[in-house]
Amino acid sequence: MQLYLITGFLGAGKTTFLREFVRQFAGQRLRLIINEFGKAGVDGALLRDVNAALAEINGGSVFCACRLDRFEEELQRTVDDGPDVVLVEASGLADPTGVEQVLAAPGFSSIRYRGSVCLVDAPRLERVLHTARMCPRQIRISSLILLNKTDLATAAQVEAARTAVEELNPVAVVRETQFGRFEAGWMEDIHPLTGAGLDTRPDICLQKQLIRLDEGMTAEQLGSILRLMAEDTWRIKGVAELEGRRLLVDCVGPSVKVSDTTVETEHKNQLVLLAGQGMALRRAIKQAQKWYPGLFWEEHTAD
Repeated sequence: MQLYLITGFLGAGKTTFLREFVRQFAGQRLRLIINEFGKAGVDGALLRDVNAALAEINGGSVFCACRLDRFEEELQRTVDDGPDVVLVEASGLADPTGVEQVLAAPGFSSIRYRGSVCLVDAPRLERVLHTARMCPRQIRISSLILLNKTDLATAAQVEAARTAVEELNPVAVVRETQFGRFEAGWMEDIHPLTGAGLDTRPDICLQKQLIRLDEGMTAEQLGSILRLMAEDTWRIKGVAELEGRRLLVDCVGPSVKVSDTTVETEHKNQLVLLAGQGMALRRAIKQAQKWYPGLFWEEHTAD
């Protein structure tokens, strides 16, 4: 049984990439384990039409103590089921450096770790590297780094991203791509790398918040509220049902994206907001509430 790890910071395009990557395993029994940091999962819903068994682990990283037991339980179910290939999409906030230690447990001897692919948001990498400790760890543990979204980046941004990646991980193969596209020949670039010597201190500066939308909000109001908050976040995700429409909210940094969707989720009208050190997340939320009173409220932190 082969296991591949998919990493990449928030909004780098991991879910889009997975829809491409699964094509490399046509004819094989495939299992996906999807990990999202917030409680209101969205990625799993987006991948339900992929021809693979699917499990979701939300509410934290599968490599930290808060969800490690869930991950180990899911791996045991996977071993019992016996698929040919397991793809683990780690949370964008995950520290993947302990993956081989987890798989070294006696019960997982049938799993062969094949390595990690890291998705990098080419136009945003510079800012992310300075605000998120997990991002460099994801790059250093991966043998294949994909500079994604190059269509949205300038030539200078792409070159700067490549230079930053190569400084962090000089042994990795760096490829450029758009929309998470993957070429079959790149499979040869994937192999295990050790995480020895990495900074393993936890990232204690993460800000996270879950907000609930009032059902009487309009789609136009939703867009305006998101634009007030997005600049002070890394990511805003969720599904809203407003004015008889189902809308997928998928904001990366200041880029606000709201689109019609058929995705079904039990967490409708809940949005997860994630931000880093020095980002004025709470102030942005309060400002949006001042401008649009009664249309949304902070329910609880998305731990």
